[in-house]
Formats: sequence, C-alpha cells, structure tokens
Amino acid sequence: MSTIKEKLNKVVSKKSDWLEKAEWEIANEDWLNKSARIAIKILRTIRAKDITQLQLAEMLNVSPQQISKIVKGQENLTLETIAKLEKALEINLIDISTMQTTVQLDPLLYPAMINKYTRTLVVCENFNVPLDDSHACPEETKTSYLRLVS
Repeated sequence: MSTIKEKLNKVVSKKSDWLEKAEWEIANEDWLNKSARIAIKILRTIRAKDITQLQLAEMLNVSPQQISKIVKGQENLTLETIAKLEKALEINLIDISTMQTTVQLDPLLYPAMINKYTRTLVVCENFNVPLDDSHACPEETKTSYLRLVS
C-alpha cells in the first residue's frame, strides 16, 4: 500500500510548467504564427515537388532534425535560412514588395495635391509656398512625385 502512495505523491509533487509555456507562446505569438505559415508552405511545396524532408536537408546542407523543427512551425528562422529555403524550393516565402512606406506631410509646410488620374502625389518643396484652397503648386516651384499604392 505504501508503494502506491509513494508513486502517487511523486506524480502529484511534480511541478508543471504549463503556465510558463503558455506565457512564452503568448509573448512569441507573432513570429510563431509566421513560422507556422512558412512551415505549411514548405510542406505543401515539398509534397508537390515530391521531395522528402531528408532530401531538403541535403539540399540545404543541414541536419534532418533542423528540417523537422522548421516544418513544425516552431523555429525562429533567420533571413539566411529563409533565403536558402526559397532558393532550394524555388518559392517565395516572404514578399517584401507588398510593404508600403507611408509619407506624412505637414500641409502647412508641404502644400500637396493628388492627381486622381495618375494616383500621383505632387509635393511642393518650396517652404515659402502658401497653402491655397486648391492645394496646387505654382509652376516655378520644384516638385516631387510620389507614386501612390492602391
């Protein structure tokens, strides 16, 4: 009878680390979600190309264990690793071309107008140009043209 009690006490006395794991996952949620999406794309690609994880490991000159970690979506990948995966699988994992730059201008300092036909922002670079009702830049003012992303 005492051996059963001892066994139960051992099981009960073990400290669980579920709370720490849950807090870690919450703190790292952003990159974990991206890593999971990358893993899914890699898995779909290697299935479509009939490549095994072992073959992919050989292509990248890494261990099969490293590929296993990557396709589980729990690996914080470096840009170098992502680039190697993209090259080996001939796919695009991260598309930076969709990134947009937002330009915020003070309308009192930079009178501007948007050409609605060409979707171009015309910015006057002359600080002395007053902001008029039409927001049009005088002809003699040097202008910059920024292409807007729709």
